[in-house]
Order: sequence, then structure tokens, then C-alpha cells
Amino acid sequence: MTSEVTMYAMEELRNQLLVRNPGNKILEKWHGDPCLPSPWEGLTCENSNNMMVITKLNLSSKSLQGPLPAAIANLTELEELDVQNNNFTGSIPKSFASLHHLSKLSIGCNQHLSSKLPPGLSRANLTIVSECRADRDHCPPESPPRSQNVYLISTVAGGSVAFTLVVGIFFTCFYRRARHPDERSFPIIKNAIFSESSTLDPHTSPVVQQFFLKYIENATCSYKTLIGEGGFGAVYRGTLPHGQDVAVKVRSATSTQGTREFDNEVNLLSTIRHENLVPLLGYCCENDQQILVYPFMSNGSLQDRLYGEAAKRKSLDWPTRLSIALGAARGLMYLHTFAGRCIIHRDVKSSNILLDDSMCGKVADFGFSKYAPQEGDSAASLEVRGTAGYLDPEYYSTQQLSTKSDVFSFGVVLLEIITGREPLNIHRPRNEWSLVEWAKVFIRESRIEEIVDPSIKGQYHSEAMWRVVEAALACTEPFSSYRPSMVDIVRELEDALIIENNASEYMRSIESMGGSNRFSVERKIFAQSSVPTEPSSTHCQIIAAPLPR
Repeated sequence: MTSEVTMYAMEELRNQLLVRNPGNKILEKWHGDPCLPSPWEGLTCENSNNMMVITKLNLSSKSLQGPLPAAIANLTELEELDVQNNNFTGSIPKSFASLHHLSKLSIGCNQHLSSKLPPGLSRANLTIVSECRADRDHCPPESPPRSQNVYLISTVAGGSVAFTLVVGIFFTCFYRRARHPDERSFPIIKNAIFSESSTLDPHTSPVVQQFFLKYIENATCSYKTLIGEGGFGAVYRGTLPHGQDVAVKVRSATSTQGTREFDNEVNLLSTIRHENLVPLLGYCCENDQQILVYPFMSNGSLQDRLYGEAAKRKSLDWPTRLSIALGAARGLMYLHTFAGRCIIHRDVKSSNILLDDSMCGKVADFGFSKYAPQEGDSAASLEVRGTAGYLDPEYYSTQQLSTKSDVFSFGVVLLEIITGREPLNIHRPRNEWSLVEWAKVFIRESRIEEIVDPSIKGQYHSEAMWRVVEAALACTEPFSSYRPSMVDIVRELEDALIIENNASEYMRSIESMGGSNRFSVERKIFAQSSVPTEPSSTHCQIIAAPLPR
């Protein structure tokens, strides 16, 4: 039998809806027991402790209007609520916070219904669907529904002038449909950049939402707070309705990156997720605007902290630098060992390593990223991309892309972390223009104390520092076959961090007893460089990620 609470809740819900929706067809069908012998239209009932309860309520596309009924909160076992494509107004009732089992709330396409969540309803296990699929004809991956084209034709076919207009519209829409095949089975995303399609499992794949332009403008207060600029365009700070701070990248008209890079980032980040990669929350493609939305990284970029503008520059101690390097390395290792066909970032640099509240390093900006090239890839798909000072010289000269190109760039980042210097600076003496070439001279002569950032001198364990220095030197070998993999680098940095953390505890105990300064050690650069690694025919070494140690 159906529980009395459920029956009362549905009767109350029906009465509240009838106030503004008299004669509504679905409401006229709601009579008797809501679950037995068969559920009312729009309801899903399940047995709970020998009582029938409502777990899903689907009121989508029922031509309903008025405020969203507070009586829905009486359906205490409700797991999914869908009220999309109606004319509900006002805001989400505060009483919805009592729906503790609610895991999905779909409210899109209610023009005058606020998407702001009441206190208590913002929680990690609740998925909010606020996009309006009916209005997504302006942007790939979806094309205009055929019904809209028919509607246009039928409504303007009144005269000869109108007929001419209809013909023009018809051919325009037909052309658009030919260029953009129907793809309404989202989340199947056509991956034009990677020349393949990927069907995403909604239970395991990241959820990347498509936002309205108005939604973005509200979140950023009409782009009020500028926090940075890059090759894609300006970056603004914003806040989503449920309170999450975000960084909003808006492509500028003069951007050095185009639609290809925009699509690339959306497609790639719709398939991958890792704690050391900055996730994509959503995007907007409306009125010729291309916008990407990410979580706001409160501590800026690694570049800002090391040698950025004075206002952003803050001293990083050696253990923190080492931890950031390890986080970024793990992110790259995840890309390089990804599910059968590795991903190459192609623009690894300190400004693309962002720092969250906990100073955890996360790799960002995947506009240039690619799957490792395979036989038959076009020359255009293998064009050289990257940033001066970080670019792998072998990749630049041969245009042969591999994961070792990322390894070289990461080696430059390690040198930045060690020295606190930018990778390229023509305002320094000629022999110091290139960070890599300048540092190698001192490293090979075992004079690393002379290149270490003055702000951390005397604050590091020599063994840990040497391990990072050796890793940086190996990464920046001119020939890719001599470079280690990111798996090797992660292991080396893990060891260095263990040494540094244990040394810090040991030194604190020594200093508390009036002990001496840290010791220095003489090291020979490890002989790994004399034996090249076996080149990979697929430009990518697929290596299993190391087990936790």
C-alpha cells in the first residue's frame, strides 16, 4: 500500500498546482492512489519498508506555471525532480533543503525561475541541471531541431514576400544541418580535434555544463573583476548561484587561440578528471562568444608566486615548491598514461600550473593538448605548439611530437622552482638569457648553491635538492631518447619530498638542541643520461602508473 504521508503530499501538491493551472491535463488525471495499482503520470514509486513511496517526480514539459510548489518538500523520499520546460516563476522553495535523498534537480527552461539554491540545498551529492536544451541551437555540438525549422516555415508562409524569406531561411538551416549533423544524444561529443568520437559514461565521466551567456554575465557581475589575461583572452572572477567561486575565460577578438583550441579544451576535459588537473565546470558558446568556466584557484599560478608581479609574488619555501612540483608531475603522468592512448599537453609552463586553497599544484590550459600522434595523422595536426623557453628543441626541429616534449618543458619548470628565475630573459647578461643553458653549467660543475633561489638558501636538505636538480637536468636533455618518463620523475620527486620532510623534522630537533647548520654533499650527476631510453614507435610510452609506496 502507499504510505499516508505520500498520499497526503501528492494531494497537497495537486491542489497547489491547480491554483495557477486549472484544467491542466496531467492534473486532471491525478486521482486516487498515486502509486497503486499503477503510478500517476510523471511519478516513479518504489517499495520502502512495505510501503510505496515516490522517488522520482517528472513534471517536465507539462505547460505548468506559477511558483514552484512547496508541497514537493513533503515527498521526503524523493531522489529526482524534473520541472524543465515549464513557466514556473519565483525561486526554489527553502523547504526543498529537507529533501535529503534528492540527488538530481532539473530546472532548466523556466525563464522566470531563479536557479539560486536556498541554504542547505547546496551539497556535493546533488546535481543541478539548469541549462535549457531548447535554446542550444546557436552552438555546436547541437544543431537546430527540425521541428523549429518547420515551425518557422509554417508561420511565415502567408505571402510572396514571406515565401521568399522562408526559402532563404530554409536553405540557411539546411546548410547548417549539413555542416553540423544532429547530435542531440549528449553527452556523446564529436571530437573533431582528436579525429574520433567518445561516448561518455554519465556515471564516471566529468559533468561539463553548457551555460547561457546571461548566466555567465550574472555570475561575473557583467565581467566586473579582471584577474588575468592569457593567449585565449581575459579571465574574470565570478560566483555561481550556489556560492562556488569560478574563473571565467572569455575569448578575445585578438586571441591567438581560436575555435579549434576552444573545442579541444571542452572535448578533452569532458573525458578526463584528476585531482592534479584543473577541471572544466562548463562553457558558453553564444552570440559569437566563447567562454570557459573553471573553479577559481585562490593562490594563483606557480609563475605568479616565483617571479610574477610584485603584488602576486609571495615567497614559497622549499617543501611547498617540492609539493607543487610533485602535484603537477602526477597530473602530467595521468595524461601520459591515460587509458590506452596517452595525451600530450604541449604547453607545460609555470603559468599553467595553478594553486588551490591548499597550495596543491594543478595543470591547466588544455587548448593545445593532443592524443599522441599515430600513423596517418595529417601534417597540420602535428604543427609545433608551445611557449618560448619551454619548447623541446627536438620537437621544434623535427616536428615529431611525443610525451618527451612535455618532459622537457617540465624540466624547465623544475629549474624555475629551484632558481626562482624565468625560463627566458633577454634583459640579463647574454650567457643568462636561457635558464636551461645557464643552469646546466653550474649543475655539471656541482655548484648548485650558486643557482638556488636566494629566498630559500639554507632552508633545504641537500640530498632532496640534488634529486630535483638531477631530474631537471635529465628532463632537459637535447635528445628525447635520453629523457626519463613522467613516471620516473614522479618517483624521483616522491623520494625527494620524503627526504625533505624527514630532514625537516630531524633538523628541527637538532636546532632545538642548539645544533649546527645543514651539511652539503658532493654529487656526480647520475649516469642515466649516457644510456638512451628505447624510443617508442607510437611517440608515447604507455607505462602503468606506479603503485603507492
